[in-house]
Amino acid sequence: MDPRLRTLRVDEIEAVLDLLDGWPFPDGQSGRDFFRRYIELDPAFEPRNVWVAEQGGELVSCIQIFVRRVRVGGHVLPMGGIGSVFTRPDSRRRGVAGALLERTIDAMRERGMVLSCLLAERLKWYGRYGYRPWSRGWRTLHWPDAARWRSRRRSRASAHEPPVSVARRYAPTTDRGDLQRLWGVYVEGAGAKPLDGIVQRSSAEDWQASFALAGTPDEDIRIADDGTRAVAYLRVADFDGRLRVLEWGRERDAAPALCDLVAAALVGRGVQSVRLPLVRDEALQAAFAAAGARIETRPAWDELPPDARPPATWMIRCLDDDALAGRLGLAGGGDLLARCLPPERFAFWEADRF
Repeated sequence: MDPRLRTLRVDEIEAVLDLLDGWPFPDGQSGRDFFRRYIELDPAFEPRNVWVAEQGGELVSCIQIFVRRVRVGGHVLPMGGIGSVFTRPDSRRRGVAGALLERTIDAMRERGMVLSCLLAERLKWYGRYGYRPWSRGWRTLHWPDAARWRSRRRSRASAHEPPVSVARRYAPTTDRGDLQRLWGVYVEGAGAKPLDGIVQRSSAEDWQASFALAGTPDEDIRIADDGTRAVAYLRVADFDGRLRVLEWGRERDAAPALCDLVAAALVGRGVQSVRLPLVRDEALQAAFAAAGARIETRPAWDELPPDARPPATWMIRCLDDDALAGRLGLAGGGDLLARCLPPERFAFWEADRF
């Protein structure tokens, strides 16, 4: 008998967490605890956002839709993120997960979502359902030694450049407004032009989701201040011993301040490299170069040989070409997704991951 595909009932939250507890985490953490936050802490969560396959009175597979709005070409578009995908081992290789994904895609389309995005390791499998690897690669910044950075800061101070403090940690009660202001300045074009692919944050709930679901509860947020107001911020976290920048923002003239925040994050941890967001910012790149830092850019996933590809990458698909073209005021035809959101402009913050 084929499994029944349907949305989660409100009284089945513990049952779906029981299912997800089968996810094998190499560090031994509980799948139940990891995935619970995506239900309890995501302000957009509703039971209808979780599709399940039921067989013999038991849940055997699940997929969660993360309802988001993404910025593309100056427009804010409805997007469905895909996550919490799991199938019980004894129900695999029977087409259950594929049928459930197809039904979930239909549900997103029925609800007016025009794009869908996911972070995947099984790229070939998701490719069968229209998802495409959508990243131009990744970057690692290699920092010079701490003494060189401190010497550079002293030189800047003696040249009477505006003083910048990099010592202040983010305080939610006093700094949240500054963080939101700087986020708005940066995504609207402080780096060069407005960023595409960024998840829109218009409410306190949007910001709550970003802080709660960013992939780790141990992120460090730093604020740079020019003596009168905050001019830059940095969100950084340690993932299994590797430092990654989750997000940053700055005033239009504050690239050196943001550069100092990145440097302070590395120096404070005694490390010399960090993975950077794939956001084009020529002024910031110039500040890094002036500080003696080196940026290593790795090719996009599909440009690497199979044995050199990272374990996971972003994938994206258009759910409705006509609706996407209409919302953006574009003519249809051709590869619409590549025209409106080419990989080199896809700047998804890791802080918005799901």
